Amino acid sequence: MAVRIKYIVAKCMISGMMVLLLSGCTTVKEMNLSHKYENSKSWFKGKWQTMEAKFQSDDDKASALEPYSKNSKYVLYRTQWSYETLPGIAEWFTGDSRNWKQLAQANPKLNPERIHANAPILIPAKLVKKKTAPTEAFAAKHRVHYFVHQVRWRGETLSLIAKWYTGHYGNWKALARANPGLNPNHITLGNRIHIPAEMMKTKKRLPRKVVARTLPGYFAHTVTKTDEKFADIAKWYTGDASNQKAIAGANPDIDPDFLLIGNEIYIPSKFLVTHQPMDRQSIQKNPQVTQKRSQSKAASPAPKQKKMMLFGPKQFKAN
Repeated sequence: MAVRIKYIVAKCMISGMMVLLLSGCTTVKEMNLSHKYENSKSWFKGKWQTMEAKFQSDDDKASALEPYSKNSKYVLYRTQWSYETLPGIAEWFTGDSRNWKQLAQANPKLNPERIHANAPILIPAKLVKKKTAPTEAFAAKHRVHYFVHQVRWRGETLSLIAKWYTGHYGNWKALARANPGLNPNHITLGNRIHIPAEMMKTKKRLPRKVVARTLPGYFAHTVTKTDEKFADIAKWYTGDASNQKAIAGANPDIDPDFLLIGNEIYIPSKFLVTHQPMDRQSIQKNPQVTQKRSQSKAASPAPKQKKMMLFGPKQFKAN
């Protein structure tokens, strides 16, 4: 109401200034009257537009609040997205997120931790300071109880993320609805994907190996012997045994100190120098070392045999 009064007063002041200025033009020469009028007209037009923008209130925009027929002390708001929260709604409409407690009291049947889209929310009319609907960006910033996945690998897709965290490729549609500012057909490195907690099957981060399987050029070594080592695998496929740390990092689901038969060891393409299966001889023990060990065992003196001690009465030789 105060903003509307100021707006009306400003209009009256500008109109009065225009009348005074134009009345002063009657004393000037006829040749300057038209020029002065045009200048004053453009000046007043600019001022008028500035005042319009400055004093425009929420009353001039579409209101997201409806009258509540059962009790005039409340107004009704219907949520637009499934990730809206009471603190966010309170901050938007009342200017203070702490008013969420009063909203919770006005809506006793509402679960404040999970609000569905199009849910009716009663707001005390005396607290309302804004009537327009909250924006998607504002609502997204106030979401809670969501797991956040950040895109780290080339080749990640929303369907692959949905499969890993929720167990079904088809849940990509639900993820798209939970992330309205995201292009579901083109996600890029650094994108943050919010996943509803009730859909989660695992909180383990999406490993690079799972993404790499979907890309051309994926290569992996399958463990066939219990004595295979990461260092041997790194030496064979990358040419440098020190790359074992990088390979272990690309396979977080595998214990590098305890390989099992059937383990699939992903080799990142930037390290790969050969696609040939690992030669079994490359993980055999060094024959020279084995020979030295056998020689050292042969050179060791045999332990002396101890005499057996007999107990009981001594036997004497007959004379």
